[in-house]
Amino acid sequence: MRGFRKSPTAATTVRQFVYGDAPAEAWIAQGVGDAGEPWTSFERAQQLARAGKAGDAAAIWQQIAAAEGLESRHVLQAWHFLRQAGQAPPADHGKLALGAVVEMPVNGAHDLLAAYRDGSARYLNYSGKVVVWEDRSVAPIQEAIDKWLTVAQAIAKVIGPWDQPQLPPVPSGHARFMVLTPSGPHLGQGPEAALHADPMAGAFLGAATSLFQLIISRAIT
Repeated sequence: MRGFRKSPTAATTVRQFVYGDAPAEAWIAQGVGDAGEPWTSFERAQQLARAGKAGDAAAIWQQIAAAEGLESRHVLQAWHFLRQAGQAPPADHGKLALGAVVEMPVNGAHDLLAAYRDGSARYLNYSGKVVVWEDRSVAPIQEAIDKWLTVAQAIAKVIGPWDQPQLPPVPSGHARFMVLTPSGPHLGQGPEAALHADPMAGAFLGAATSLFQLIISRAIT
């Protein structure tokens, strides 16, 4: 998909599904009218969880997380629900970088760029406009996503996951980098200049900038 979505609420709507930690009700609601998988399994797991059958629900989330070819955000959501149920991913899988997110200060607010292992991306402009990128056929963008996730993977190996229920807001004038993994988001934040000066954070921001420029150059054509 190309081009900006100009609805004033587009960024707010999309943002809640960027991080792979949406509430079950909100996540399942996206699949209304789509009888296919994995929406059916997510809904069934939620029904079981509500009925107090946590083990049966977790078994379904495990199946979703292990399924081949799923959108990365589905896998992230399955692990989010599993962690809420007290189940952690295996040590050799917990730090797999399934997505990368950067939030950069702009005019007192923040732009957000996210990309995922499946080759998709989301750009949320501070003004509320959104680009949803699903075209896996554009080789330069896929290469830029792969490069960004390679940098993200290196960061996930050396920092621990965020262990609080919610992410705090990014302070005005600060930037945040985030790696989305089965064990949760790994993140860092600080003044933009300070992050650029840090070797690992600077490489992360640089790779994100390269992808941003490619997506924007195609989204506005």
